[in-house]
This record gives sequence, structure tokens and C-alpha cells, in this order.
Amino acid sequence: MKNLLCVFILSFIFHSIQAQSRSESIAITGNVEISLSLTIKDLQQMNVVNGTDFKVVSTSGEVRKEFKTYKGVLLSGLLDKAKIVLQSPKEKGKIYFVATATDGYTAIFSYHEIFNNPAGDKVLVLFEENGKVIDKDGAFVLISATDKITGARHVKWLKSIEVKKL
Repeated sequence: MKNLLCVFILSFIFHSIQAQSRSESIAITGNVEISLSLTIKDLQQMNVVNGTDFKVVSTSGEVRKEFKTYKGVLLSGLLDKAKIVLQSPKEKGKIYFVATATDGYTAIFSYHEIFNNPAGDKVLVLFEENGKVIDKDGAFVLISATDKITGARHVKWLKSIEVKKL
């Protein structure tokens, strides 16, 4: 029984550490011409968006976190850099993007949501919050600032964005 308890505790510790592991780059893969592995320095050299007053709101309406200021890059800019593969314009309705954290948490966005809707102008991969490089929540955080419940697609410890097709 004692050994079983030790195994359980060690397993819990291992999974907790693994869940919050830091990714030093973001992979953009899948249905793209150019698979990318981008670092903070890469994002800083792109078209950086500055923002203010973002709140992470849970489904209960509780404010979980606040960013007074933030810096990041539009998800659409990252996807443009990777060059999404489309055989015809009609395929756009079948394309979606899966943002994944190191702990397996995911958020999904459609092609039209990112490229043909004003909401896409507020979906960002952040590398700085409150004037400092992001550290506690990994190196990168994805936000969708126009969502009513912003916490549902707030991806901490972001490690990848995969372009997929239905």
C-alpha cells in the first residue's frame, strides 16, 4: 500500500511538472507550405500589436487574471507566414486551427473567424504582459480578446498551432 501511494504521488508530481513545462518556441504545422518554429525573438521582429486592459474571465464570470498591457502578434500574421495550403477558395470553410498548450489544453478557431471577421483582429499570441516577458504561464499565451468568456480560449503554455482541414 505504501508503494502504491508513492507511485501515485510521483505520478502526480510528474504530470504537474509536465503540464506546466515551458515551450521556448511555437510550432506552426499541418496544412501549410512552410512549417515554422518561432521563438520570442522571431515574434518581436514581426508586426507587434500592443494592447491594454485585457481580463481573463471564467465561465462563472469571475475575473481570473488581468493584463494592464500586453504585446503579441496576430494569429493571422503567423498563419500568413506559414502559408496555408488551399486547393481552391471554397476550401476556406473547411480549414480550422488548433492551438495546443504543453498540458494538452486546446482552443479551436475557424479560417473565417480569423481572416474574415473583426474578431480575428483580436486573436493574438502574446509574449509580454504587464511590461514583462511572460514567464509564469510559459513563454507564449494565446488570447481571443473579443470572446465573452475569454478564459475558455486563453491558452497558457502555448506550444503549437496546427492547421487542419475537415
